[in-house]
Parts: sequence; structure tokens; C-alpha cells
Amino acid sequence: MGGLLENSIVQLVLVFIGIWAFWKFCTFAKKFSLPGKVKLATYILTGLGVVFFNWLFSSAKQGMGGQVVLTNPKLMAIAIIASLFMVLIFSFALMAETKA
Repeated sequence: MGGLLENSIVQLVLVFIGIWAFWKFCTFAKKFSLPGKVKLATYILTGLGVVFFNWLFSSAKQGMGGQVVLTNPKLMAIAIIASLFMVLIFSFALMAETKA
């Protein structure tokens, strides 16, 4: 018998809550304005982050496909949290208005 998070209805509800929370965050970000250079720096940081997080995830796992075995679960948790934080920073810069 699986845990509560293995229930497909609970997973579906969690997806909808995540979408709603992200939508609220983007609505909140639209109220701000950032200088163009700050937005550009954020986009560059995001590009570098993609390369870094790709390396970090590949360091935390071994194998391919469904046979992925975590060799370092703590590193994987750090990588997931850091990448989600980077998504929020990118989304904030993308949704904020650009100052002239």
C-alpha cells in the first residue's frame, strides 16, 4: 500500500495548487519594474544556471532512464531546491515591467 503522495488525485491537486501559486507569484511580479540591465543580468545568470544545474543533477545521479539510482540524495535535494529558486528569480525578471 503506497503513501498519500502516491495517490493520483492527491498528485493532481498538488499540480493545480502549484500552478495556482505560480500564477499568483507572476501576478505579484507584474507590479514591479526592473531596469533593463538588471533583467539582462538575470537572463545571463539563468543561462549559466542551466549549465550549472545540468552538471549538478548529473553529479547527483548515475545511470539512465528508469534505472536512475541516486548516488547522493542530499545533493539531489539541494539541486532541486536551488533550481526551483532560480525559476522564481527568472520568472520575476521576466514578468516585471522594464524601466525606461
